Amino acid sequence: MSRVPKSITKGRLDWLLRMPPQLEQAFERDFGKSRVLHLRQVIIVGLIVYNIYNLTSLHLMADIQPFTVAMRLLVLTPGALLIFYLVPRVPAFWREFMLLPGMLLGTLLPLYLLYSSNSPYAAYTVGELPLVLLFGNMLLVMRFRYALVMTTITCLVALWVIYNKPGFDPNLLFPMTVQIITGLFFTLYGNWHMERHRCRHYLAQYDAQTRADRAERIGDEMRDLSFIDTLTGIPNRRQIDEQLSGGIGRDGAGLLMMVDIDHFKVYNDRLGHLAGDDCLRRVASALQHFAVAHGGFAGRYGGEEFILLFPLDSAIRAEFLANGLVRAVENLKIPHPGQPTGALCVTVSVGYALTATGESAETLIARADQALYAAKRLGRNQAMAA
Repeated sequence: MSRVPKSITKGRLDWLLRMPPQLEQAFERDFGKSRVLHLRQVIIVGLIVYNIYNLTSLHLMADIQPFTVAMRLLVLTPGALLIFYLVPRVPAFWREFMLLPGMLLGTLLPLYLLYSSNSPYAAYTVGELPLVLLFGNMLLVMRFRYALVMTTITCLVALWVIYNKPGFDPNLLFPMTVQIITGLFFTLYGNWHMERHRCRHYLAQYDAQTRADRAERIGDEMRDLSFIDTLTGIPNRRQIDEQLSGGIGRDGAGLLMMVDIDHFKVYNDRLGHLAGDDCLRRVASALQHFAVAHGGFAGRYGGEEFILLFPLDSAIRAEFLANGLVRAVENLKIPHPGQPTGALCVTVSVGYALTATGESAETLIARADQALYAAKRLGRNQAMAA
């Protein structure tokens, strides 16, 4: 059996073996159904065995035999069946709590019958008591706080009965006192041991699962970060490659745009790298919004270059999107004091290509890149098809 470190339970398990409410709820979520099944099975078995004592009372309490049978069949049995019915239908707190009055009925009834009987053999029915406690504490496995209450009450009542029952053999008082106290103590200790084992190991399991969930979450976050460009916040080249490896659109057909910010080096030289970084972020955001609006994907390819992917195979639609993208960036109106072309704001050049049958991603990028340089040679701030 694995040993659970004390640090697992420190501060989260009191002397009554109660866990914090959120952990009790988690335990119920994980094991509530199996607990209900266990209780219902044990209640039926216990009810059958308990009624066998109707046969022993025939010999030990013959003077009140009809009464003992009536009490077991007409009081205790319906009560046990009521609990059997309610177990899966009430909240966890009430499910566990109602075992307390049910077990008190089961332990105090034979003590009442013992006190009521005048049979010289009635004292031997005390032997039933540890067996009934064994059923409640170690088969039902009552929650320790309820087992403690039930065992304490039963012990006190049992001692009162044997010391106050008229005609009770005084020679039996001391040995029965020892038997009652030790028998009930051992069943309670067994319950404490089982309940502590349940709680401590669930806390260890809960912590292990929490750590595993946290590690998985951190792993997901790290994996997401590995696909995101840290400067612009949009997908990076690694994710672009992932997208291309899976095909752009249906049957691999699609449009690839290669986008380059015009005269970005001049922009950096004039305004500084901080302004350049801000420019990259603003352009990247515009490209991503444009891509999402048209059902596409945008990522930073490197430096001031970006790639956009769209699942379409229409040349007319491709030209419309490429020209629209050029205008979208121009409409940002980011001042560019160093534009050699005379433009007053940041612009982009776009080269685009539609996928061809059997074409690799590298070839598609190369064709779009050639179209991009053609757009630059022809004056920039425009789109060219491959």
